[in-house]
Amino acid sequence: MRYEHAVSRWMDSTSSSAVVNVGHMVKRIGILVFERFPLSDVCLLADAFRLANEAQADQSGLEGVGVEPSYSIVMLSEMGGSVVSSCSLRVWTESLNGPLLNGFDTMFIVGGPGASRAKVNERLIRRLRAIAPKIRVVKGLDEGLGVLAAADLAFERRGWRSMSGATDDSGAPVAPVVHDTQWHIEPGASIDVDAPVRSIAAALTVIKRDHGTPIARLVSERALSGTSKRLDAILDDDEKKGITRKITTAAHWIRENYTRHISVAEAAEVAKMSERNFLRRFKAQVGLTPSEYLLRARLDASCLLLTETDMSIDGIARRCGVRSGDGLAKIFRKRLSISPTDYRAAHRHSMSKS
Repeated sequence: MRYEHAVSRWMDSTSSSAVVNVGHMVKRIGILVFERFPLSDVCLLADAFRLANEAQADQSGLEGVGVEPSYSIVMLSEMGGSVVSSCSLRVWTESLNGPLLNGFDTMFIVGGPGASRAKVNERLIRRLRAIAPKIRVVKGLDEGLGVLAAADLAFERRGWRSMSGATDDSGAPVAPVVHDTQWHIEPGASIDVDAPVRSIAAALTVIKRDHGTPIARLVSERALSGTSKRLDAILDDDEKKGITRKITTAAHWIRENYTRHISVAEAAEVAKMSERNFLRRFKAQVGLTPSEYLLRARLDASCLLLTETDMSIDGIARRCGVRSGDGLAKIFRKRLSISPTDYRAAHRHSMSKS
């Protein structure tokens, strides 16, 4: 296939000996998303780094036992909280303004309609310029490249540099260049890839830098060939499909009933499963415990009411199943590193600037 050939060609373009010795420190990978982001891009990115962790464990001969992963993924957005994807699935994110921005190795800026609008968000652009020196590599995907251009930043493999003040041979200012169909991999090397696989290609540049061509090639083979196998497993396994439907039904029920007290036993009854099996299956499918999922549903609703209404903090707390405004404030500070009042003010300030 075309993209397999393109990725393979890039793998062979540089020496496999050019590997950065990173030791055993876990590298934090940030994925910055905006409203209506393409979920497929995020899944491909995250899966590539998961496969890299597995490949590292395989190479050590100690799969899953005593081997520290190379990468951990953190989802980011400007304000934090849940962000809706292009397929209406919501993903939980940390705030771009929070303390977690220290210590990131790489950040990917994902595209989509929200990224197109983000180019004119002055506060976001200022924040990106402020955190850029703390992040080793920043890459854009599709419309995310436009956000980089708006920030007037050009990012290179060994760090970043501002394009402000850059000139050509004649002394004329040079503006940032955004390539819609090319990824800058290393000085003097680039490839064309089909849009669905740009995410994998972007992740491979980081994996190859850290672990060399053999590991990166293994990740590319598993990522590209594994897709059909995963789809076949879903299509052929009726039992798994039935369990998936049950968990989806229970998750939907939790979202509809977040305003009242909900027990795990009730949710398990909705799913027609035992409590123990329900807890295990729910965590495996959703990535959260039912209690954590309920908390995030309440936080999502609170964020919406804060931005769309003038209700008091106490009123919003009661509406969303939280006992008091103080309780809601504790949740906000713990999850978003901001108070409900400041969250509302920041959102309205952002809207006034748009």
